[in-house]
Order: sequence, then C-alpha cells, then structure tokens
Amino acid sequence: MTEEITKIVEEMMNQEKWTRTAISAYGISNIRELDGVLHQIWEAKAEEEVVKICETHLVEAKNSIVALYFTGMISLKKQLLDDSSLVRLISLFVQQGKWPVVEFICNRILEFGENKFSLRTLVDCYRTEGDEEKLLAVEERLIRVDIEEADIVFALAQKAEKEGERDKSIDYYKKAIHRFILRKNFPRVRDVWLKLMDLVPEEFEYFSQIENKVSRTLGWEKDKSIQLLEDLYPLYIQNKEWDLAISILLKINAYDVKIPSIRKEVVDCLKHKYADTPKVADYIRLSNIQDSWKPLADALEDFKKHMAYEKGNFVLHKAWGVGRIREIKDKEHEFVIDFEKKRNHNMAQKMAVEALIPLQKDDIRVIIATTAREDLKKRLKSDLDWALRTLIKSYENSLDLKTMKDLLVPLIFTNSEWTTWQSNARNHLKTNENFALSPDKADRYSVRTQPITYEEKTYNKFRVEKDFFKRVGIVEEFLENDGKVDSDYFAEMFNSFVGYLRTAKVNEEVISSFLLITRMVKTHAFLNPGITKSFADLYKELENPEAVYEKIGNTELRKEYLLQVRANSENWPQIFVKIFPKALLRSMLDDLASAGQKDLIKGLFVNMAERYREEREAFTWLAKYLWDEVLFETYGFNKDRFVINLVNLLEITFRDMNNKKETPTNKKVNKAVHNFLFKEGILEEYVEISKEEQVSRVYTLIEEIKELSPNAKADFKLMIQKKFKKFTFRDEVGVQTISQRKGLLASSRMYNLKVKELQNILDIEVPKNSKEIGEAMALGDLKENAEYHAAKEKQNILNANVATLNKEIDNATVIEKADVDITKVGFGTVVHLLNNLDGKKEVFTILGPWESNPTQNIISYLSPLGDKLMNNKVGDNLKFTINERKIDYVVEKIETAEF
Repeated sequence: MTEEITKIVEEMMNQEKWTRTAISAYGISNIRELDGVLHQIWEAKAEEEVVKICETHLVEAKNSIVALYFTGMISLKKQLLDDSSLVRLISLFVQQGKWPVVEFICNRILEFGENKFSLRTLVDCYRTEGDEEKLLAVEERLIRVDIEEADIVFALAQKAEKEGERDKSIDYYKKAIHRFILRKNFPRVRDVWLKLMDLVPEEFEYFSQIENKVSRTLGWEKDKSIQLLEDLYPLYIQNKEWDLAISILLKINAYDVKIPSIRKEVVDCLKHKYADTPKVADYIRLSNIQDSWKPLADALEDFKKHMAYEKGNFVLHKAWGVGRIREIKDKEHEFVIDFEKKRNHNMAQKMAVEALIPLQKDDIRVIIATTAREDLKKRLKSDLDWALRTLIKSYENSLDLKTMKDLLVPLIFTNSEWTTWQSNARNHLKTNENFALSPDKADRYSVRTQPITYEEKTYNKFRVEKDFFKRVGIVEEFLENDGKVDSDYFAEMFNSFVGYLRTAKVNEEVISSFLLITRMVKTHAFLNPGITKSFADLYKELENPEAVYEKIGNTELRKEYLLQVRANSENWPQIFVKIFPKALLRSMLDDLASAGQKDLIKGLFVNMAERYREEREAFTWLAKYLWDEVLFETYGFNKDRFVINLVNLLEITFRDMNNKKETPTNKKVNKAVHNFLFKEGILEEYVEISKEEQVSRVYTLIEEIKELSPNAKADFKLMIQKKFKKFTFRDEVGVQTISQRKGLLASSRMYNLKVKELQNILDIEVPKNSKEIGEAMALGDLKENAEYHAAKEKQNILNANVATLNKEIDNATVIEKADVDITKVGFGTVVHLLNNLDGKKEVFTILGPWESNPTQNIISYLSPLGDKLMNNKVGDNLKFTINERKIDYVVEKIETAEF
C-alpha cells in the first residue's frame, strides 16, 4: 500500500513538472484532488516516506504545489512547529490573487485548530473581496489567538463602542492597550488610555498596572509615564479622591523630583482632605512638604504621623510595642503614652515623629494588643477573609506570609496551628479574586478594590519568578487549572519561552522551551509560533546531551527529552547508557532491551556495580532492581558481593555525613540502603541462602559500623541464629546465644549523656525543626521547595533518632565501677595481651557500643574482637580469625578501667 501511494505522489509531482502547470491554473478542485490522495497517505500510514520524496523534490522545484501541500498538511497533522511549507504555498496563491483557493486552503488548515497565519490571511482575503460579515467573524477569531494584533482590536473596540456594546468595547480597549505597549506604540497607548479613563474611571488599580507596564517597557522614557499620570490626575481631583490623587503625584515625583508644581498640588490635596482639621497648615509646615531638600515621600509620612497624634490614637514603638496616646501636653510639646511594655511614658513630639509608627484602630497589631488571645485565634481561624484583609492592610497593603508568621507565632498560634492556618491562607490568597500577588515582589500580597482574574494572578507570579523551571511549573499549573489560554496574560508567558528558541546557544532552557511549546501546541494549535527548527536541529548543536538531561529541572520535560533523543539520535542507546545512572528509569532499560541492546545493558550494570562508591544512588537502585526482578544470574552478578557493597555504602555514607560531605545525598542513600537491608527483608533472605562463612563476613562488617543502631545489629544477630543454631555470641556473662542476652551494657556517664541527648532533641531540636518546616512552607511551591524537603528530611531523622534512643535507653543496663570483676575479661576491664605472632604487647579497654572508640583501643564487648576476648582469664591462650586475619593472644593482665 505504501509503495502504491508513494508512486502516485511521484507521478503527480512529475506530471506537475513535465506539464509545467502554472499556479494560475490551479483551482479548488485541484486542491480537493490533493486532499483525496492525502487521505490515502494517512490511511496507509505513509507520511514519512511521502515527506522524504516531497522534500527531495522541493530541492529542485521549490514552488511545487503538490510537494508543499503534502509536506505542509502532514506536518500540520503531526502538530510540528514548522509550518513553512503551508506558509509558502499560501503566499504563492496570494501573489497570484487566487483568493478562492487561498480561502479554501486556509479553512482546511483551520480544521486542525486555530492558526494565526491562516486567520491573518483570511482577513486579507475578505478585505480584498469586501466580505464584511466574514471579515468581522475572522477578525474576532484572530484577536483571541494573536497577541501581536493590536490595530484590529482597536478597530473592533471603536466599532463596539459606536454600536453601544459598552462591556465589549471595554474588553477590546483593554486588549488593545496591552498590545500597543508591547509594540511600543505610545501614541496609540495614550489614545486608549484616555478612552478608558472615560469608560472605567473607577478602576484605579487597572490604570496603575498599565502605567507600571509602560514604565517597564519604555523605562528610558519616563516622560511617557509622567504624561499618562498627568492625564489621570485631574480625574481624581474632580472626584475628590484625594488619597488617589496624592499617590499619582508621588509617582510623578518619583520619576522627576524637579517638577516644582508637584509639592504645591500635594499641599492643595491635603488642605482639601483635612479641611476640618484646624492644625493642618501647621502639620504641613512641620513636615517640610514644601521644602525641596526633603524627599516628598518622607515628608508625607511625617505629615501622617502629626495627623495621627491625637488623644486616644494608637502608635507602635519597636521595643515597647503598641501604645495609646493618653494625654497631649501642648505647652511642653509632649505626649503621654501607655505602651505595652512601658506605661505612662512621656515623649517629646519631635522624638515621637521620628521613633513611632501611627496605627489605625483596625491594624492587626492594635487588635493583637487589645483582644484576648483565644478570642482572636478563634476569629482568625473562622473568618479567613477578614484575617487576611486585616493583616495585609495593616502593612500598607503589601505583606508576605513570613511577616504574618512573625506576627502570629507564638503569640496567637502554635507552630502546628500556624502550619494548618497558613495552608488555608495560601489557598485563599491563590484562589480569591480580591487578593493579588505583587507584580514586582515575590510572595507579597495585596488586597484589591477591583477583582483580579486568575490569568492576571498567574502572570504576576510568573513575572516575579526568575527561576526558569519554576516558571515552567507555573505555566503547567495554569494549564492544569484550565486557565484561559487565549488571554493576553498567557500569551506573554508563552512568548517568553518562544524567545529562548531565538537565542544563539542551545542549552537546557532552549531544549525545555522547545519541548514545552511542542506539548502546548498539540492541544492548542493556534499557539504555534512557526519555528522552523526541529528538535533534531537543536540536538545537533548540543555540546553535552547527558549534561542537558541533568540540568532539566522538570520531570515531565526530562521524559519528553528522552523520547526525542531516541527518535532523533542514531546513537541514542549510547546516550541512554550515559544518562541512565542519573535518570534511573526502567522505561529506558525497556527501550534498550526492545532494541536488542542487552550487551549495552550488561555493560551499564557492570559499570554501576564497579563504581558503587561514586554512583551511590545508582548502585542502590541497581541492587533493588536486580533483587526484585531476580536478575542476578542473568547478568552474571553475585548476591554476596552486592550485599557486602551495600553494607560498605552504609559505613561510607555514615562517615561522609559525619564529615558534612554532600549531606543531603548521603542521607538519602543511607536511608535507602538501611531500609533495603533491614526493613525490606534483604538481609534475612541473604542469611537464608548463604553459607555461614559468608554471613560471618557480613556480620563482621555490620558490627564495625559504630553509627548503626544496636537494635539493627541485634536484629541481624537474631536472623543469623535462626538459620545457624550453633552460631554463638559472647556477652558479659559468657558464651551465650543472642536470645539469652538481656539489655545493653553501658557506663553511668554514657547513660546520662544519652538521656541528655534525647532531652535535647525533644526540647530544642524538634521545636526548632517545626519552625523550619513552617518557614519553608511559607515560601510556597512545595514540589520544588528545597528548604521544605530538607526540613522534612531532618524531621524524619529526628523522629528516628528519638525512637532509637528511647529503645536503647529503656533496654540499657548501667554498670558501675564497683560491679567490675577483674578475674576475667568483661565490661569495664582493661586487658593486656601478648601477640604471639609478632611479639608485641597490646592493650584494650572493654566497654559498650556507646563508649566504643577503636582509635584509642576502646572496643565494644559486642564487637568481633571484644566478643572473642570476653570471659577469658590471665594466662589463657586465644587463637581465632577475624576478617581473614589470624590472631594469637596470651592474656597477661586484667585490671579495672576508668569509665
């Protein structure tokens, strides 16, 4: 079937070439004929073969209608980013004025989803043909998907306004002004600005947002922002909205402090606002508002303080807390203030202005100071909207969760109560339309007078986030929550990723942008930016494909990267082998196996096993994989060697953690190995299938890991005794089985230290960790929050330590110096030995695992050597083997140890 189709396509292209069919001769019927063949291509699944012969043909005949149509439509069906074939095809017909054919092809393309190029072309088509009805319908479709289209939006806004469709015209004008800003067309920006002032004068927050955007986009032209603000100012003067008018004047002053009229206007506003206040003129003078030497913002702050210092008003002092003005002594220019921590305090007026912050009655700090704790806690929990509004407005309508916590914990909430409350608060701030994330500062929230859309909220969060892959996460969350993809806010986020594809150097951000855009275009075809480069083109420019995988900070993008590598790289198996130790995905092994690369897999596994010290996570994963899948024999591995290496990893990771070397990774590996060996039954299974000699070797290694809990060691001994009945161990009484031993022997000093260690964890470390978790949660985005995961990991370690210490302390038996029997080697003795093999004398102190310090020859009675020495007397000759080392001792002397 495929051969038949390719022959038909070749014949069509040859016929086109031989007959030299002119473009002018093509009609809609010819395109329909091509569609018929196209359906046969799809039914035969011959797309790849047809594309190859068409591309070859286009090298010689670049304007071949047949080749361009087939390659373009196949690319469209595959949802590839490259739509250059169809663009060229339509352009050829446009040049010939074949508008019916153009319309037909464009509509065929639109059957696959909205397409900006096709819609723009149809606009030209219907304008040329004078079809106003079709033109309007297409223009309305185009402006929804093309953020760059501003003129049509502006025209539609004017039309809607003329026809009395007020809401529709406002929506279009708002779209238009954003787009004119992006195009840096200031005259048009101002036209729309003035129009919106007439239509929505009450939306001050919106005008502020637009002015900020103009300032960011045309930052070097401050006069543009000043002009917009000067247009806006009279509107609020006319409406007697003095605070808003003053905020506009402050913004103008921030752009240009040399405009002399600004201070006069501020004074006029203040006089109008406080017309009923007798001392307003004095306060203006005392605040130096009209003096150019003092920053206007600072002068206004001082003015507010003067206005606030009336009897009964509240103030805040950094050290003394909230206070209330009890008395004003006009002659002495003093206030008498009752602070939380200092009652009946006299303060000079000048000092008060400098040291105090005036507070409103509804300020959260006043409420905390004047309300019973339990009553306030109850309201904060029951009325979350009131709580957040009060908190945020108390801090000039800009507050982050960290500051909220500092206010409420531990004064109102405990750490655990805060964790629950802030989780609910975060969700409320995220979903409620009356709260907005700051467009300039991360994690700061404000209360809106006008509702904010989910799209704008997400855009603000996206804008302040600087980390590339966190931005990816924001966009993914937006799509998961069904955000409006045809909004201008989303378009700006999307275009930021398109921008990466136009950079010169290909890196993980460029690759990730391509993958993300490709994914979004599959579900929203109109987003296609028309990028001509394919993944294969970008991949060729990568210097290190393996390093790129590691740097991609998004799980789904990593998976998509691997799929593309396999599809576009001839040596993908070798690349997979290099990436695998970092990826550890079974699907990669399945791909290699299905491609017949078993030798590569075996080589990969051998390398991972040999490099277990360097590739610790990879080796741990490999051990679990081979054990679970019963594949040791398949790849020629020895279980005994793997168990020994796992035990070695325990010791290595403990040591590196003690040395504070790559602590998070070593903790992770240590926990995984410990769980695999002791909790998942691997050691127990190993004992069951191994010889006593092999088990003894592993036992010796485990005993030598002093950081490993005695409980884990005891559990392993029980496993051994269950299989090997004659496998005996020595303790303080003599040669006994494990089941006969009772308690862990310890000195009183070490026992007390362990009790103190436990108390320190419970009283200091656990509360400190709870605080760390709360603070980390306040940072948000728990998936990618490194501080949160580190704090939670620390919590798990603390809990494990508490459980271990509790069990050890409960099982401990304290040995005092008076209890020591020096007639034989035992706990609390110093034994002097003669080594018959080299003639040297050796001295060991026998204590417990808590006191053990091999570097100072202090060994545990539970250690392999301690076990062999226990209960021997002076004159005894001891011969034994430890770790394949022969030992021959004579006991010369036993004395009491200092402990």
